[in-house]
Amino acid sequence: MPIVDEMTAVQELLEAIRIGEPVSHGALTVVPLLEPLLGPGSAEPDWLTLNEAGDKVTIEEIDEGGSVPTLRLHNGAEWPVLLLDGEELVGAKQNRVLNTTVLVAAQVTVTIPVSCVEHGRWSYRSRGFVASEHSLYASLRAKKVARVSESIRRGAGHAGDQAEIWEDLATKATFLHASSATDAMNDVFMRYRGALRQARESLAAQPGQVGALVYLCGRWLGLDALAAPGLFARVWPRLCSGYAADALGREPTVGLRPKPSSVLALLKSVTAASVPAVGLGAEHRFESKAVHGAALVVEGRVVHAMAFNGDTAR
Repeated sequence: MPIVDEMTAVQELLEAIRIGEPVSHGALTVVPLLEPLLGPGSAEPDWLTLNEAGDKVTIEEIDEGGSVPTLRLHNGAEWPVLLLDGEELVGAKQNRVLNTTVLVAAQVTVTIPVSCVEHGRWSYRSRGFVASEHSLYASLRAKKVARVSESIRRGAGHAGDQAEIWEDLATKATFLHASSATDAMNDVFMRYRGALRQARESLAAQPGQVGALVYLCGRWLGLDALAAPGLFARVWPRLCSGYAADALGREPTVGLRPKPSSVLALLKSVTAASVPAVGLGAEHRFESKAVHGAALVVEGRVVHAMAFNGDTAR
């Protein structure tokens, strides 16, 4: 099985990015990953986020009865639409999160794999879904990424472990003293929306930033990198909320373990398997005891790469 460093697009991304100066907010520290100083900048793709697409993109239950792990997305826009792993969708019969990053071509309908993040509701609140301000918090994203990779290996598609997700969400709500009538992750996030907004403002994207290496209480937690600075700036607030949710109630610590350069070196040595993507392109799934993650590559370009500390995924 090849390693990440043998996959050209991902290798080029990891070798090109520069490590910026850490920025901290509470227990969270973000190390900006910046595009190269020399050479042409990363061309901005013509992809839309779900918010930007508006009513030209519809996401609905797979049929009238619904199916927890799948939804139907129709992209009626003139450009591809990008949805990120962990992005929360609110509405219909229950709120969900994406099980992987998906780039859907214009004028195409696809079935997207999701997990439920609202255990206590199975009734229509609306016919379709809209994007929330948040993503699944990062420690649970790490577990979900690992379970999806395991599911793909079994030939079962991009499926998560729904029972594990519900259990983890309940533990998080108890830790944060945040009850919800329907056990909805979004309700917990909304209770702390002021603290999450402050984190997003303090850790806002910098000029030229294409990614973030994130530490929680000094310990490496995860990494997200996008194709270009403008795209990163547009999606980072939602991803940042997911990281910031893990920092709620935690005390800051001094020092970063391991060093950012060591994390990037570690990623290059992880084994990877290529699988068909749900929409456009191909996925490279990363798996080892130390790292779990994936990268969506379309026409030789990394759309979104994510990686998480393997200890967090267990």
